Amino acid sequence: MTKARPALEALTAATLARWPEHASYLAKSREGRSEAVLDVSEKVAEIVLKLAAADPGGVDKAVDDYRFLCEEIVLPEELFFRRNGHYRLSTFAEANAEVYENGPFMDRYMNGLLFSNVIWHNHSHAMTYYVTQYLPRLPMGADTLEIGPGHGIFMYFAAIAPNVGSVTGWDLSPASIAKTRHALATLGITRPVKLIQQDMFDVGTPADADMVDSIVMSEILEHVEDPVAAMRSAARSLRPGGYLWVNVPANSPSPDHIFLVNSPEHANQLVRDAGLEVVDSAAYVMGGASLEKAAKQLLSVSCVVTAQKPR
Repeated sequence: MTKARPALEALTAATLARWPEHASYLAKSREGRSEAVLDVSEKVAEIVLKLAAADPGGVDKAVDDYRFLCEEIVLPEELFFRRNGHYRLSTFAEANAEVYENGPFMDRYMNGLLFSNVIWHNHSHAMTYYVTQYLPRLPMGADTLEIGPGHGIFMYFAAIAPNVGSVTGWDLSPASIAKTRHALATLGITRPVKLIQQDMFDVGTPADADMVDSIVMSEILEHVEDPVAAMRSAARSLRPGGYLWVNVPANSPSPDHIFLVNSPEHANQLVRDAGLEVVDSAAYVMGGASLEKAAKQLLSVSCVVTAQKPR
C-alpha cells in the first residue's frame, strides 16, 4: 500500500496548476527516492507550503518564482557554463552589484529556491542526509551554529532535534536575518534561537561560551572567493572534536555563484585544506543521474561533507 504524502501531492498539484509543462520533470524527480527520502521530502513540503502561504502572493507566486528561477536564472547560466567551462562571475563585488543589491530580483530568486528543496533530486537528498544522518551524529545538548540560514529550513530541523541544546544563526544581512526570524515564527518555533549579524571572515577569537559543537554551511562556499579561508575562519568557533557540515554544489552555475567546485573530490579536498578531517561524504546528482554522467555532461552535484575539527 502506497504511503499517503499529502503535502508532497499538494505541492506537486500547485506546481502543475501554474506550470503543467513541468509534469515530466516532476515525475522523474520522484523516481528512485527511497522511503526515507520521501518521508523527509513530505516534511519539507509541509514547511515550504507554510512559508509560501505566509508570503504576499502565496503559493501561486512561489510557483511562478520557481519557474522564473529555472527558466530565466539557471538556464542562461548553464548555457554560459557549458560553452565556457567557468562561471560567468568570479568576484563577490560583481555578484553583489548584479544580484544582492537588486531587491526585486533577489526576492524572486530566493522565493524560487524554496520549492527546489522539495522538487530537485539533489536538494531533497542533501536535506535527507542532514536530517537522518548528520543531526543524529551530534552529542546530546549540542550547541549548533548555521552560517547563512536563509529560509530557515535547516535551522528548523536543528531546533526540533532532541539532541540539540542551542541554535544560533549568522548572516551578514539584516534583511536575511529578518527573513529567517519570520520563517521560524511561521513554522511555530518557540524555543530561543539566536540570530546574529556576523561576518564569517571576521570571527576573531571566540570566548569559550561562544564555542559550538556543530557548524552548518549549506550552499555558502560557492558564494565566496576563498572557501578555504571561510571554513578556517568559521571553524575558530568550533570546539575540538566538533563537526562542520558542508553542502556545496559542484558544476552548478547561478548568477551569484563565483567559486567553481568541479567534483565531489574537490569539495572534500577544500575541507581538508581548511584543516578539518573528513568523516563522511556523499554526492547527489541533479535529476538522479550517475556521477559518471555528471562528470561528462557537467551536471550539478550536491556535495555533502561531514568534517571534524581535530581534538
